[in-house]
Amino acid sequence: MGKYFVFIVLLLAFGAATYFLGKKNGSNQVISTVVQNINMVQQIAELSALSVTGVTTAKLTNNTGSSGMWDKFKNYLSENTLQVTVPYEAKFGVALQDKKVKVDTKDKTIIIYLPLCKLLSLQLQLDKLETMNHTGLFSSTSISDLSMVQKQLYQQALISLSNNQEYKKQAELQISNILKNYYEPLGYQVQCVFENTSSATPKQ
Repeated sequence: MGKYFVFIVLLLAFGAATYFLGKKNGSNQVISTVVQNINMVQQIAELSALSVTGVTTAKLTNNTGSSGMWDKFKNYLSENTLQVTVPYEAKFGVALQDKKVKVDTKDKTIIIYLPLCKLLSLQLQLDKLETMNHTGLFSSTSISDLSMVQKQLYQQALISLSNNQEYKKQAELQISNILKNYYEPLGYQVQCVFENTSSATPKQ
Protein backbone atom coordinates (compact mmCIF):
# COMPACT_ATOMS: atom_id res chain seq x y z
CA MET A 1 0.00 0.00 0.00
CA GLY A 2 2.96 2.35 0.62
CA LYS A 3 3.87 2.72 -3.04
CA TYR A 4 0.22 3.33 -3.94
CA PHE A 5 0.00 6.10 -1.34
CA VAL A 6 3.14 7.77 -2.66
CA PHE A 7 1.79 7.53 -6.21
CA ILE A 8 -1.51 9.18 -5.24
CA VAL A 9 0.34 11.97 -3.37
CA LEU A 10 2.46 12.64 -6.44
CA LEU A 11 -0.67 12.77 -8.60
CA LEU A 12 -2.27 15.33 -6.30
CA ALA A 13 0.91 17.39 -6.29
CA PHE A 14 1.04 17.19 -10.07
CA GLY A 15 -2.57 18.36 -10.30
CA ALA A 16 -1.90 21.31 -8.03
CA ALA A 17 1.25 22.29 -9.93
CA THR A 18 -0.60 22.07 -13.23
CA TYR A 19 -3.37 24.28 -11.94
CA PHE A 20 -1.05 27.05 -10.81
CA LEU A 21 1.01 26.78 -14.00
CA GLY A 22 -2.08 27.18 -16.13
CA LYS A 23 -3.28 30.09 -14.00
CA LYS A 24 0.09 31.80 -14.20
CA ASN A 25 0.24 31.51 -17.97
CA GLY A 26 -3.34 32.71 -18.37
CA SER A 27 -4.30 29.55 -20.28
CA ASN A 28 -6.64 26.67 -19.48
CA GLN A 29 -5.19 24.41 -22.15
CA VAL A 30 -2.93 22.44 -19.80
CA ILE A 31 -5.66 22.06 -17.17
CA SER A 32 -8.12 20.89 -19.79
CA THR A 33 -5.66 18.22 -20.92
CA VAL A 34 -5.27 16.96 -17.35
CA VAL A 35 -9.04 16.92 -16.79
CA GLN A 36 -9.60 14.80 -19.89
CA ASN A 37 -6.72 12.41 -19.17
CA ILE A 38 -8.63 9.10 -19.14
CA ASN A 39 -5.48 7.02 -18.63
CA MET A 40 -4.70 8.93 -15.46
CA VAL A 41 -8.24 8.37 -14.16
CA GLN A 42 -7.91 4.64 -14.85
CA GLN A 43 -4.61 4.43 -13.01
CA ILE A 44 -5.98 6.28 -9.99
CA ALA A 45 -9.10 4.10 -9.88
CA GLU A 46 -7.10 0.88 -10.16
CA LEU A 47 -4.58 1.90 -7.49
CA SER A 48 -7.40 2.91 -5.14
CA ALA A 49 -8.50 -0.70 -4.61
CA LEU A 50 -9.66 -1.49 -1.08
CA SER A 51 -7.59 -4.16 0.71
CA VAL A 52 -9.25 -6.29 3.39
CA THR A 53 -8.05 -9.14 5.58
CA GLY A 54 -9.86 -11.84 7.48
CA VAL A 55 -9.91 -15.48 8.52
CA THR A 56 -11.83 -18.41 7.07
CA THR A 57 -12.37 -21.82 8.70
CA ALA A 58 -13.50 -25.16 7.25
CA LYS A 59 -14.10 -28.55 8.85
CA LEU A 60 -14.03 -32.03 7.33
CA THR A 61 -15.32 -34.90 9.48
CA ASN A 62 -17.03 -38.28 9.37
CA ASN A 63 -18.25 -37.88 12.95
CA THR A 64 -22.06 -37.68 12.87
CA GLY A 65 -22.25 -36.26 16.38
CA SER A 66 -24.50 -39.09 17.55
CA SER A 67 -24.20 -40.14 21.21
CA GLY A 68 -25.17 -43.76 20.61
CA MET A 69 -22.92 -46.52 21.88
CA TRP A 70 -22.20 -47.91 18.38
CA ASP A 71 -21.40 -44.45 16.99
CA LYS A 72 -19.04 -43.74 19.86
CA PHE A 73 -17.25 -47.04 19.26
CA LYS A 74 -17.07 -46.36 15.50
CA ASN A 75 -15.64 -42.88 16.12
CA TYR A 76 -13.07 -44.36 18.50
CA LEU A 77 -11.87 -46.64 15.72
CA SER A 78 -12.33 -44.62 12.53
CA GLU A 79 -13.11 -40.95 13.20
CA ASN A 80 -11.33 -38.54 10.90
CA THR A 81 -11.90 -34.88 11.77
CA LEU A 82 -9.83 -32.09 10.29
CA GLN A 83 -10.42 -28.39 10.96
CA VAL A 84 -8.35 -25.80 9.13
CA THR A 85 -8.14 -22.04 9.70
CA VAL A 86 -6.29 -19.71 7.37
CA PRO A 87 -6.07 -15.90 7.00
CA TYR A 88 -6.85 -14.30 3.66
CA GLU A 89 -6.18 -11.06 1.81
CA ALA A 90 -8.70 -9.67 -0.65
CA LYS A 91 -9.02 -6.58 -2.84
CA PHE A 92 -12.15 -4.75 -3.96
CA GLY A 93 -12.19 -2.23 -6.77
CA VAL A 94 -13.05 -1.63 -10.40
CA ALA A 95 -11.96 -3.93 -13.25
CA LEU A 96 -11.02 -1.71 -16.18
CA GLN A 97 -9.23 -4.14 -18.51
CA ASP A 98 -12.06 -4.28 -21.04
CA LYS A 99 -13.99 -1.20 -19.97
CA LYS A 100 -13.74 2.41 -21.05
CA VAL A 101 -13.85 5.18 -18.48
CA LYS A 102 -16.08 8.04 -19.51
CA VAL A 103 -15.54 11.60 -18.26
CA ASP A 104 -18.18 14.30 -18.82
CA THR A 105 -17.37 17.92 -18.00
CA LYS A 106 -19.92 20.68 -17.58
CA ASP A 107 -18.94 24.03 -16.15
CA LYS A 108 -16.86 23.08 -13.11
CA THR A 109 -18.43 19.66 -12.56
CA ILE A 110 -17.01 16.34 -13.74
CA ILE A 111 -18.99 13.10 -13.92
CA ILE A 112 -16.82 9.98 -14.07
CA TYR A 113 -18.47 6.72 -15.13
CA LEU A 114 -16.85 3.55 -13.78
CA PRO A 115 -17.81 -0.13 -13.49
CA LEU A 116 -19.35 -1.30 -10.24
CA CYS A 117 -16.83 -2.25 -7.56
CA LYS A 118 -16.41 -5.96 -6.97
CA LEU A 119 -14.03 -8.54 -5.54
CA LEU A 120 -10.90 -8.37 -7.69
CA SER A 121 -8.59 -10.85 -5.98
CA LEU A 122 -8.52 -13.32 -3.12
CA GLN A 123 -5.44 -15.00 -1.68
CA LEU A 124 -5.24 -17.51 1.15
CA GLN A 125 -2.15 -17.07 3.33
CA LEU A 126 -1.30 -20.76 3.41
CA ASP A 127 1.99 -20.09 5.19
CA LYS A 128 -0.14 -19.13 8.23
CA LEU A 129 -2.46 -22.12 8.00
CA GLU A 130 -3.52 -23.69 11.32
CA THR A 131 -4.95 -27.20 11.65
CA MET A 132 -6.72 -29.20 14.32
CA ASN A 133 -7.36 -32.88 13.73
CA HIS A 134 -8.86 -35.72 15.71
CA THR A 135 -8.58 -39.26 14.41
CA GLY A 136 -9.68 -42.70 15.54
CA LEU A 137 -7.43 -45.61 16.40
CA PHE A 138 -7.20 -46.84 12.79
CA SER A 139 -7.51 -43.51 10.93
CA SER A 140 -5.17 -40.73 9.90
CA THR A 141 -5.45 -37.41 8.09
CA SER A 142 -4.11 -37.51 4.55
CA ILE A 143 -2.73 -34.91 2.15
CA SER A 144 -5.87 -35.28 0.04
CA ASP A 145 -7.98 -34.37 3.09
CA LEU A 146 -5.96 -31.21 3.57
CA SER A 147 -6.24 -30.34 -0.13
CA MET A 148 -10.00 -30.84 -0.03
CA VAL A 149 -10.36 -28.54 2.99
CA GLN A 150 -8.22 -25.86 1.34
CA LYS A 151 -10.54 -25.84 -1.67
CA GLN A 152 -13.50 -25.58 0.67
CA LEU A 153 -11.84 -22.67 2.48
CA TYR A 154 -11.31 -20.78 -0.75
CA GLN A 155 -14.88 -21.36 -1.98
CA GLN A 156 -16.35 -20.26 1.36
CA ALA A 157 -14.30 -17.07 1.42
CA LEU A 158 -15.00 -16.41 -2.28
CA ILE A 159 -18.78 -16.67 -1.90
CA SER A 160 -18.84 -14.64 1.31
CA LEU A 161 -16.66 -11.81 0.00
CA SER A 162 -18.25 -11.69 -3.47
CA ASN A 163 -21.58 -10.96 -1.77
CA ASN A 164 -20.20 -8.46 0.74
CA GLN A 165 -21.95 -5.22 -0.19
CA GLU A 166 -20.31 -3.25 2.62
CA TYR A 167 -16.81 -3.80 1.25
CA LYS A 168 -18.01 -2.84 -2.23
CA LYS A 169 -19.48 0.41 -0.89
CA GLN A 170 -16.24 1.15 0.98
CA ALA A 171 -14.25 0.63 -2.22
CA GLU A 172 -16.54 2.97 -4.18
CA LEU A 173 -16.25 5.62 -1.48
CA GLN A 174 -12.46 5.32 -1.39
CA ILE A 175 -12.15 5.63 -5.17
CA SER A 176 -14.56 8.59 -5.24
CA ASN A 177 -12.70 10.46 -2.50
CA ILE A 178 -9.28 10.00 -4.14
CA LEU A 179 -10.59 11.19 -7.52
CA LYS A 180 -12.24 14.17 -5.84
CA ASN A 181 -8.94 15.06 -4.17
CA TYR A 182 -7.19 14.77 -7.54
CA TYR A 183 -9.53 17.21 -9.32
CA GLU A 184 -10.10 19.62 -6.44
CA PRO A 185 -6.84 21.59 -6.99
CA LEU A 186 -7.99 22.10 -10.59
CA GLY A 187 -11.18 23.77 -9.37
CA TYR A 188 -13.57 20.95 -10.31
CA GLN A 189 -16.22 19.09 -8.36
CA VAL A 190 -16.44 15.35 -9.06
CA GLN A 191 -19.30 12.89 -9.13
CA CYS A 192 -18.47 9.21 -9.61
CA VAL A 193 -21.14 6.96 -11.13
CA PHE A 194 -20.56 3.21 -10.79
CA GLU A 195 -22.42 1.32 -13.51
CA ASN A 196 -23.38 -2.34 -13.64
CA THR A 197 -21.09 -4.63 -15.67
CA SER A 198 -20.67 -8.37 -15.99
CA SER A 199 -18.71 -10.03 -13.19
CA ALA A 200 -15.68 -12.26 -13.45
CA THR A 201 -13.94 -14.71 -11.16
CA PRO A 202 -11.32 -12.91 -9.05
CA LYS A 203 -7.67 -13.75 -9.32
CA GLN A 204 -6.17 -16.09 -6.75
